[in-house]
Amino acid sequence: MSGMLAGKRLLVVEEALKDPVGHWYEYIKGVVELNRREGAEVITVAHARIDPAIAREIAAIPAFPRSNWDGVYAHPKAWRRYLGVLRHNWLVYRTMRRIVDQHGPFDCLFAPTVIVHHAWGWRLLFARRQAGIGRMVLLFRNNAGTYEPGSTMPVFKRSAAMLRSALKSFAGAIGAGRVALATDSSKLAREYGLLCGLVPEVYPSPRIAPFPNQPRPPKAPGEPLVFSCLGPARFEKGIDLLQEAIKLCLARGLPRPVRFVIQWNQPIVDAQGQPYLPDPALLADPHVEFVTEPMDSAAYDAAIAATDCMLLPYRRDAYFARISGVAVEAATAGIPVLYTTDTWTADLIEEVGAGIGTADGDIAALAEGIMAMIERYDAVQESAMERRSAAQAAHSGEAFVAKLWGRA
Repeated sequence: MSGMLAGKRLLVVEEALKDPVGHWYEYIKGVVELNRREGAEVITVAHARIDPAIAREIAAIPAFPRSNWDGVYAHPKAWRRYLGVLRHNWLVYRTMRRIVDQHGPFDCLFAPTVIVHHAWGWRLLFARRQAGIGRMVLLFRNNAGTYEPGSTMPVFKRSAAMLRSALKSFAGAIGAGRVALATDSSKLAREYGLLCGLVPEVYPSPRIAPFPNQPRPPKAPGEPLVFSCLGPARFEKGIDLLQEAIKLCLARGLPRPVRFVIQWNQPIVDAQGQPYLPDPALLADPHVEFVTEPMDSAAYDAAIAATDCMLLPYRRDAYFARISGVAVEAATAGIPVLYTTDTWTADLIEEVGAGIGTADGDIAALAEGIMAMIERYDAVQESAMERRSAAQAAHSGEAFVAKLWGRA
């Protein structure tokens, strides 16, 4: 196969990838397809219980018996959590040592969701198997710290010291060009720079809308607008706020027909760790649809294609610095977004998208934002369509591949 990466071998590692639920599948699939398109051989390392069909699709090796995201280390006692961090780092090293020995060498190794549970494992692997790894790229998509209301300075817990020491130990390899620290958010890059003194490079998102240049068909008379909240619902994404705001809007009366679609195909817990369920009133309301089954790529893409406005009332303390892949998909498809102000998503929409921002955690303001979007929809949608080319340029697959291989 011809292409700028012909003859190159890429190893992509995502321990949590098991099924289409969540963003791991779409993200990893996007990385695999982009690099294959340029001629690279791509091998993926995933959870031991990965769906066989997905494993065949992305050439995945079932390897990790557990993932940090499975919640196995979420103990109430601090010493048990610290022990879990150490155990999982050792698991990362042992698992990947075997993979590199049996399937290497690789020109590039890409780990896209690195947290404290992985960093020392990658450091040990590079120290002992660097001959089999031409370049190691560690990407951070999660916060290392937290943000107080109104503050732009991260607060780091004591556990962040373990992550700080691991990252600082890569300084020599980073200087030599053998290791790259990366993130997909300029705010996260600043956060990690404050943590360890090494500022990660900012990569574009590899997953944009697959139909970015198709005109959106006009609505038939009386056909409802579709306001969607896609991506698995979570408490940190403000799902509780959204349910209450939708109830307020329905009680007030909608200025034009709207159908609300909420992806809810994973269990949710609230801030106290208790199960959080769909509101019975919304379950019974014909204006609201809950997507409860897993969504494969075709179903997810169809849901985006059917969406007229994306509802993303993410909580600021979790998403001040974190990227929203759904927001990128919306902006690159010309879909208006309802977002929380003073977050990464707000920056995205202000730069290359269109939408309405509402205050963090304010149910009444969120309801007002939904009503304003309904009333002003045609104008906001026109602006979103005009700016989609800028969004596509900011998050192009070609730019991602060039960054990944150190060619940009």
